[in-house]
Amino acid sequence: MDSPKSPRSPKVLSHHNSMKSLRSVRSQKSMRSLKSQKSTQSIRIFNHHHDTYQTCFGFMHVKIATCSIGFFALLGVCFTLVYCVFTSQEQRRPNMKLYAIPMIIVIIALLYMFVGILQQKAHLLFAFIALQISVTFGIAVLIVIILISVACNTTFILKFFVDISLAQSEYTKTALTALVGLSFQLGIHIWALRAVCGCYRYFTDIHKFEVRQAQANYV
Repeated sequence: MDSPKSPRSPKVLSHHNSMKSLRSVRSQKSMRSLKSQKSTQSIRIFNHHHDTYQTCFGFMHVKIATCSIGFFALLGVCFTLVYCVFTSQEQRRPNMKLYAIPMIIVIIALLYMFVGILQQKAHLLFAFIALQISVTFGIAVLIVIILISVACNTTFILKFFVDISLAQSEYTKTALTALVGLSFQLGIHIWALRAVCGCYRYFTDIHKFEVRQAQANYV
C-alpha cells in the first residue's frame, strides 16, 4: 500500500508562497520596464514628413506652404498700398487712401503668423486663420450673389461689379468672367486656409511631442 503523503510544514508553505509572490512581482516589473522602453522608443522620433503635414498632393510641407502664403500675401499688401497711394495722388482721389485701412489688419495678422512660424507657436496663427475664414466667406457670398443676379437677369446688384451699360452679350460675358475669377480666388483661399490649419496642427503636435518626451525623461 502507498504510504500517505506527509503534509507540508507551515514554514515550507510560507517559503513557497513568498517565492511565488517574488516571481510575480519581478514579472510585473519586467513587463512595466518593457512597456516603458517601448513607449520611450515610440516617442523619441517625431515624423515631420507624415502625410498629415503635407499639402499639394504630398509635394509640399505645410510649414513651407504657410511661409509661401505669408510671403505672397505680404507682396499683395505692399502692391495694394503703393497703388492706393499713387492713385490717390495722381487722380486726386483721397478716398483711395481709405482702402489702406483694412490692410493694417492684414499686416498685423501676417506679422503674428511670421512670428508663430519662427517660434513654432500655433496660437499665433489664429489671427491669419480668422482672416482667411472671413475672406473666404466673403468671396463665397459674392459668388452666390452674382449667380443669383445672372439667373434672375437683374442689374441692381451686378452694377457694383460689372459695367451694365454694355450690350447683353458683353454684359453676360463680363459677369461670367467675374464669376470665374472669384471662383479661382475662392479655390486659392480654401487651399491657403487648409495649409495654414495644417501648419497649426503641425506645431501643436510638435508641442505635445516635446511635452511627452520631457515627461518620459523626467520619469
